[in-house]
Amino acid sequence: MPVQIAHYRTPPDGVRALGLAVTGAGTILGQGRPRPRRALTGYAGVMVTSGTGHLVLHDRPGRHRIGPGTFFWLPPGVRHTYGPSGGTWDEHWVLFEGPSTGGYESLGYLGGGVAAVEVADPAWVGAAMTRLVELTGRATSLPDHVALGAALHAVIPAVGPGRRLPPDRAPASPLGHQAIALLTADLERPVRIGEVARELSVSRDTLIAAVRAVTGDTPIDYLTRHRLDRAKVMLADTDLPVGAIARRVGYTGHAYFTRVFTQRAGMSPTAFREQAFREQAPPEDRPG
Repeated sequence: MPVQIAHYRTPPDGVRALGLAVTGAGTILGQGRPRPRRALTGYAGVMVTSGTGHLVLHDRPGRHRIGPGTFFWLPPGVRHTYGPSGGTWDEHWVLFEGPSTGGYESLGYLGGGVAAVEVADPAWVGAAMTRLVELTGRATSLPDHVALGAALHAVIPAVGPGRRLPPDRAPASPLGHQAIALLTADLERPVRIGEVARELSVSRDTLIAAVRAVTGDTPIDYLTRHRLDRAKVMLADTDLPVGAIARRVGYTGHAYFTRVFTQRAGMSPTAFREQAFREQAPPEDRPG
């Protein structure tokens, strides 16, 4: 007989508006019974820690192989079948809902990409899921439910979308990481996506898809974010003029750099530097 721990909760009013509300979590050791053609009203996540089996989402092609360290998401309303094959497996599961689910899916999480994910750090995710189950079992107050949502927010990026497993295929190559290294190797040098693609012997479309799989952005959008992140460090930690910082992160024009920075950061480079100075300086040294 399997050993089961299951906790179900109705979150207090207002918790859902924070983004994610956990409505249940549990652990099953020695699960031997498949879940056939079931559909849920909310989202679910399942982490398999031992044993092997399969997952089928009946509105999508393919049968996903599941093994230790595999995590899969079950979107609401999607009929699915999953379970161990020829034996048992151990699993942790969580049920949840909330407005953040749409944003995560649009970024490729929560089944917005491939459903079955080979977790990069299964020990960490397994421990985090165990913690989620424990927190759910103790959740009675508003702070408890807020902490539950925060814990789930930490699990989702740890699961993926990195190293996603298509049906019956091995993990993807590190092409995206190679492309990122080339894109950011010399920020002062103009970057041409076609040249990077040729250096990696892939098409431009393949390069863009590989970078998006790792960063969630196109190469140009990722590079812009990276350049602005470097500019923020120099604005906060050096006395370099804004024009010099612009050149060091790849912008030949001071005005264009200021426009891009202001659009992305919500303030000008000069205002950002002043804010960073006020945050870092001791009280007796702060102007005004």
